[in-house]
Amino acid sequence: MDLPYFIGNAKTAIDGKGRSSFPRELRRQLWPTEGNEFVVTRGPDHTLRLYMLPEYVKYMAEIDAFKDRRQADVFRKQLDACFVEMDGQNRILIPKKLLDHAGLTTEVVYSPGRGRSLEMWNPERFESQHSMQSEEDLKLFDEMFYRIGSTEGLDDKR
Repeated sequence: MDLPYFIGNAKTAIDGKGRSSFPRELRRQLWPTEGNEFVVTRGPDHTLRLYMLPEYVKYMAEIDAFKDRRQADVFRKQLDACFVEMDGQNRILIPKKLLDHAGLTTEVVYSPGRGRSLEMWNPERFESQHSMQSEEDLKLFDEMFYRIGSTEGLDDKR
């Protein structure tokens, strides 16, 4: 099963040293060629992004393609990218500055990101932004659900 994206959300603990178990249900979705090395960066909405190395290379190529070189250079530095490796107990060590950025203390929610990346969320923030609690949330979900697969939902990049 070599899908170009991850499926499912998972919550794991963060220990006092800043280590998080890489969720088993997501580990099973790693490609054999991806190994146990990743890049973790700041993400939008006080999240972190965990990139498989080939996905990170593609992301850097997109940044390098920006016409405004100064803006691209500043943005690259603001990512605070860090190389991380899964240890023998399937944990990754998340640097403190990145834990602080995402408000991660004792738990983290892993959620599919773009391509072969994962978003890492503070559980409370994830729930408040992604749960369908109101009728408006449900209506927006239904509208998007029915747009997918129709010509109405296609953008000009397809």
